[in-house]
Amino acid sequence: MACTPAQARHGTDAAALKGVTLGLPAPADARPTPGIGCGQIAQDLPLRAHKALVLAFSDAGATATNSDTGRWVLKVALREATLGEENTREHRTDRAPANAGTAQGGPDFPPLDQQPSLFNSGNGNAVVALDAALVREGATVWTASVTGHARSAPCVQAIDKVHEALDDAVDELRDRVLPLLRSR
Repeated sequence: MACTPAQARHGTDAAALKGVTLGLPAPADARPTPGIGCGQIAQDLPLRAHKALVLAFSDAGATATNSDTGRWVLKVALREATLGEENTREHRTDRAPANAGTAQGGPDFPPLDQQPSLFNSGNGNAVVALDAALVREGATVWTASVTGHARSAPCVQAIDKVHEALDDAVDELRDRVLPLLRSR
């Protein structure tokens, strides 16, 4: 099975946040479990998210600190990190029903060879969701949730694909916060 290539990351202007000091405390892990599906766990995702956030905002010209106080602080919580909904359930159901090869389904059903696959459908997408709050001098001025995605073959490179989705979510978050920090 071929691997799905990583998507290209988008950059930003290296001087966009020049002169801005941004506190980036370590993200909270708000996931119900460190499991990402496919029998894999990713306990280090909050640490990876923190490193990615510091890098993303530093690359945009900001002076990033670990502080949770200061003029500007971005508080982030890792809410979700999964590789396909059906791979996170307690019991996987990726087998076709016993009668899948014989049941036609009625006159309105397309022929079986034209129906979507019953195997591993929908799990070609790694997803990471971050909840964020931008705080200015102790007052929350903006909140949002962002989601990063990465295409994946079912259960192939699960950890790498979740890391790719995390990078996508961090880039999206940076792109949303950048105009807010520049306008004030």
